[in-house]
Amino acid sequence: MNMFKRMTEFNKRDNLANKDNVERIDELVSDINSILEKYNIEKRINKSMIRFNADYIGNILYVKDKTLSHIIFNHYFPKPNKKTFYHYTTFQNAENIIKSKKLRLYNLNKRFSDGEFQAFYEEHGMDGYKDGKVIMDVDCSTKGIMSDIYYISLTGSGYGTIHNNLWKDFGEDGEGIRLEFSVTPKTDDFREVYYSKNNDETNIPLLKNMFNSIKNKYGKPLNFTNSSKIGSFYIRGKFKNENEYRLIIKRDSDDYGAYHLEPNVTNNSELISYIEIPFKNKFAEFELKSIQLGYECSDDDEIELNQWIKNLDIKPNIINKANKEE
Repeated sequence: MNMFKRMTEFNKRDNLANKDNVERIDELVSDINSILEKYNIEKRINKSMIRFNADYIGNILYVKDKTLSHIIFNHYFPKPNKKTFYHYTTFQNAENIIKSKKLRLYNLNKRFSDGEFQAFYEEHGMDGYKDGKVIMDVDCSTKGIMSDIYYISLTGSGYGTIHNNLWKDFGEDGEGIRLEFSVTPKTDDFREVYYSKNNDETNIPLLKNMFNSIKNKYGKPLNFTNSSKIGSFYIRGKFKNENEYRLIIKRDSDDYGAYHLEPNVTNNSELISYIEIPFKNKFAEFELKSIQLGYECSDDDEIELNQWIKNLDIKPNIINKANKEE
């Protein structure tokens, strides 16, 4: 199909969408508000917050008020109500963090084999993302979405059974280190992750209902801003014991002003890269409160640790070495 014909076809769809924005917009708003009410969400939208477009329905273009996106994001992915969090890591990584006073954020491709993002679009019928299409000039392939979103994982669990599992999975089975940070976020993108159920049933039925209902009734997919951010905080249920909180940064998005953070490609894959941010940065402030050596660490490791913290302005507490049976 040549460009002229494509433009002609698009203009026809756009004209029909403009007609729907006059004749069917109230019906669309009512349908969405009915779904919000069904799932006990008090907030509602009005017709300035959504529109019909040539190839989709949503609030991405020509809609200034992003209320629908905020309703969904804030309801299912709340901001943390606690102040301190833990980061279990290897001995070498802890050394790099403490000496540099910087944190490393990897892009989501690091977790691709765990079903990151894929779980979100598959469990909610978001076929555009699944098929790797370009939607409104946005590359929705795996590389396009996950390469641009960088994250750091923290946990709210510092003791008990989960604590032991985290030492095993992330702290070199007791040979690593646990760092405790107080976190003061400066953006809206430090959130508690949402774990899906372990079976095939989606754990956010509101979204699946909304996507399916709109597409079935109006013949166009629903697309809204923040969908990629929501996918970044949606994790398969089998990882629930990690009790994870995340800070994410979309480096190539104007909303973050993070273009200056140069990605570093890892040796594992050219798709996996990382950026580094200092403890005090424009996205969040991290204060290192305490450090705990793993239960397999030696006395020499403790001596080395004390050398690392000599140049820190604020000295963290060095607490007793972890107990494997704690």
